[in-house]
Amino acid sequence: MGVCQQSGIFIDSFVAMEQEVPMRYELDRHNDVVVLYCGPNSEYVLTIGRENLANLISIGTEAIRELSAT
Repeated sequence: MGVCQQSGIFIDSFVAMEQEVPMRYELDRHNDVVVLYCGPNSEYVLTIGRENLANLISIGTEAIRELSAT
């Protein structure tokens, strides 16, 4: 379990990705979640449900549009 639990979010650490890093994913169909791995040795992990993943992609797409507009 993470350091902090609030509103269904478990926080283990803060990660900032300022340049391209290797990423991959695995599906956990049994639990209806996706596990995202980031870093050269997959050292950073985000486990996220289907709906939250869709929301993350949506806001990420919006952020990319805004960055491109500047």
